[in-house]
Amino acid sequence: MTFDQFISYIHHQIEARFSIISQGTIENEMIEVASENLQNKELIRFFRPLETSEPSLKTLLVVGINSDSNLKDVLQWAALCKELLLDPETADIYLAIMWTKETQLSIEECLRIESSEDFCRKFVLRPNETKESFLERTFITKVEAPTPLDLGQDPLISAFSVLEQEFAWFNDEEKVKWRQAFSSGMSSFDLFNTLINNQSESNEAS
Repeated sequence: MTFDQFISYIHHQIEARFSIISQGTIENEMIEVASENLQNKELIRFFRPLETSEPSLKTLLVVGINSDSNLKDVLQWAALCKELLLDPETADIYLAIMWTKETQLSIEECLRIESSEDFCRKFVLRPNETKESFLERTFITKVEAPTPLDLGQDPLISAFSVLEQEFAWFNDEEKVKWRQAFSSGMSSFDLFNTLINNQSESNEAS
């Protein structure tokens, strides 16, 4: 798979769920701060079409690299791009990395890069991974709700009952939040941030 094929597929999937904004001053500045060593790079800025007033823009940096030195250039680019953004957009910057060299990174090295959230969240195309599988791990694709075996039964009811028994904080108010989240069409990545991360922060605060 070439970098052009990789970025074309990403563009297509983003366009299916989001509105991509045209290149403006800030986007041009973000491209210009990238190292000349990064030949294969793309900047995509987009938002959910339902956001009418002051949409929250997401920034996705997509790069194709072939050496460890290029990786340093990529991380520096992500850091400089983040400095150009204002809150809350600094929390919505992501990096997608494709290794274009014939000798691919090991799965361990890919996981090491992804585990570090310095500057932004990172996603690395893993050895023998398809572009479809890659995007399923990101926030871009939509979560498809499984079809229940019993069409007359809400599949969330049994799941909620288990959570209610296990966790004291899972009250009626939380049930409403979770039901709304699962019905919103958010990706698995966004669902995790909305439901799990927010709950962890609430528990720490209390």
